[in-house]
Amino acid sequence: MKDILLKLSGEAFGGDDAIFNRETITSYAEAIRQGLAYRSHIYVVCGGGNVCRGRSFGGKVLADYAGMLASVQNALFLTIALEELDVKTNVVIPDNFTLPKCCHESEIDADAKVIIYAGGVGEPGHSTDYVCAVKSLEHSCDIYFAKFGCDGVYDRDPNGKDGHLAVFYPEVSFARIEAEGLRVIDLEAAQLLQKPASDGNLCRGYIFALTAENICAMLCGKADDLRKTELV
Repeated sequence: MKDILLKLSGEAFGGDDAIFNRETITSYAEAIRQGLAYRSHIYVVCGGGNVCRGRSFGGKVLADYAGMLASVQNALFLTIALEELDVKTNVVIPDNFTLPKCCHESEIDADAKVIIYAGGVGEPGHSTDYVCAVKSLEHSCDIYFAKFGCDGVYDRDPNGKDGHLAVFYPEVSFARIEAEGLRVIDLEAAQLLQKPASDGNLCRGYIFALTAENICAMLCGKADDLRKTELV
């Protein structure tokens, strides 16, 4: 099967009132390790919502930088868990960043099986979804958006006041996300993903609930019965 890019919501790295939950992170690492039996490489982008939701503090530029550093923290903890499972992993940061245990795109080890992109694009104003879009186009791979507390796309918030009326969408286009402003993925990312990838093909995406079991099923190609929305 082809390589994929996995987006992990930051909120799911915590648990039990802790910012980081070692058991949970290890379960994600094990799911990724199993997925490597079916993929030569797995690319990962981590959110940072368990550490901070910087925009709530105001000061957009500084908030964005705080979010970038939060994504690096999650990437490093996931790397620790993966390397404890003997999975060679590189954490790739933007060229204008310098951090221990991280590398730049040009320095990726040839034997690294998991590549985790952290620190955003190195400048404010762009989300981790946008990073996913950029890297999926570069690597010509589909994106698996593992969402915390969300198993797909609905016409309204399924957890809101009228949640019982919510209609599930098994498929939705990136163009529709952009046109209707659906709060599914970042609109800048949705716009970018309407363009062909480096191999000339269009990337596809999937949104599903973030659990270790679901990640494993998706990576191993055993998710036919899993509730998810396909993005086309």
